[in-house]
Amino acid sequence: MKLLSYFILLFTITTAHSIEYVLPTSKVDLLVSDIKRFAPEDEIKLLMAGETEFTALLSEQTQATVRGVAILLPDMTVSPAQASAFLRLRYQLNDYGWITLAGLVPDLSKGEEITQDEAVLKKYSDRPNSSTYYFPESLQANYRAQIKLFVSALQQEAKNYPGLILFVAQGATAGWLIESFEKKEIKQPDALVLIAPYLPDHKLNHGLATKIARLPMPILDVWSEQDSHISLSTVSKRVQASKRHLTMHYRQRELFGLAGFEPREARLGKEIYGYLTYLGW
Repeated sequence: MKLLSYFILLFTITTAHSIEYVLPTSKVDLLVSDIKRFAPEDEIKLLMAGETEFTALLSEQTQATVRGVAILLPDMTVSPAQASAFLRLRYQLNDYGWITLAGLVPDLSKGEEITQDEAVLKKYSDRPNSSTYYFPESLQANYRAQIKLFVSALQQEAKNYPGLILFVAQGATAGWLIESFEKKEIKQPDALVLIAPYLPDHKLNHGLATKIARLPMPILDVWSEQDSHISLSTVSKRVQASKRHLTMHYRQRELFGLAGFEPREARLGKEIYGYLTYLGW
């Protein structure tokens, strides 16, 4: 009996040492795999952001004339081919004369720790309407640097086509993009469409409305009641800031209906088309 127990223990120890821990596949990698499998092969573009390869979807206009390139930036860890992002909008803008270039935003938080400082966490969690998400300046700079590489690669690809440059940015991606614009780290487009913009930090998100109002380009600000509570918390502030700073060509529009369903997504395309027509484009 003792001999049997010894062999069982020896087998257990040997097996434990032979097992290697394998990290789970990241969500971004899974989304890339889905795009390469299901998206039309002729629309897939592999671009380089620094030394990192990322996937984009390119769809050309269906009209004889080209208005420009619409660079579509979905929320983080959301595929541009998802219904909740730009599945319909990519092709709808094609019908209005726009070439669409939709990029899958890299996982900016990969390998990063927000903070381990309990004093800092307590300071932010004890404040009203705050969260324990804390972004020190070094981490903010890292996020902006990665966004800059990603967006710059899309802008470089857009130079291959004539016309204007339109950005359509969603969620936290829109928030970090605004931070980069405010610090003049990214070349600004001819016009900007924001869809439920926010930053996952109470202090940064609180100042987002003012930073949007100070941007010099025309801005269409789109929101709905189904947006995250972080984005909804600044909806009225964004309008107030635009009035306070006399922001030219700022317009805020509400989308109705369920996110991801055809009527609402069709409305988003029409809102963008109507705004660009107002600008004379």
